[in-house]
Amino acid sequence: MKATEVLRREHEELLRFLSILDKICRLILHGENVHGCHIIQVVEIIKVFVNKCHNVKEEELLFPELEKVGVKKENGPVEVMLMEHYVETKYFDQLCEAFENYNQSRSNYSVETFESAKKYIELSKRHIHKENDLFLNIANTYLSDPSNQRLVEGFEKIDLERLGAGKRELISETINELERIYLSPDSAANDVVRVR
Repeated sequence: MKATEVLRREHEELLRFLSILDKICRLILHGENVHGCHIIQVVEIIKVFVNKCHNVKEEELLFPELEKVGVKKENGPVEVMLMEHYVETKYFDQLCEAFENYNQSRSNYSVETFESAKKYIELSKRHIHKENDLFLNIANTYLSDPSNQRLVEGFEKIDLERLGAGKRELISETINELERIYLSPDSAANDVVRVR
């Protein structure tokens, strides 16, 4: 398997997750209750999987490999991707604050604070599409088989060290379960949004 395939699969999963996040935030803004454990799971997925695992694979492994084959960092596409990771983290911090306020008091939160969720979702989707359309295609073209193998092994090491044994599979199961709860056609959450 190529390193780019690993990242594309993670991107597909993250796009599904962003749809779940969007639905949860819309339910909250419509005055509906969202189970506190689901909010904790959403925050955990972003904090642990996105920020401490997926982005690290790109920042510490993929981007440096692409620099070796001539993809510019300074004033180039790598710098843009790194900046977007930074901005995503800022929006995520604001979103965490909004979720914390919501979990403490179902009525003591500001609608404006959930604007960070919208910004986070929009930026993350654009970012993923840029990576899929630009970086991963460049990687497929220019990275040698040994480089690809090193990246795949490095990705596995990051999963193990940053997440722990079995945690990556658990995150996938959690996303699947949240998707079933919030996005399946027969979901009660869908009925709530359609009625309003």
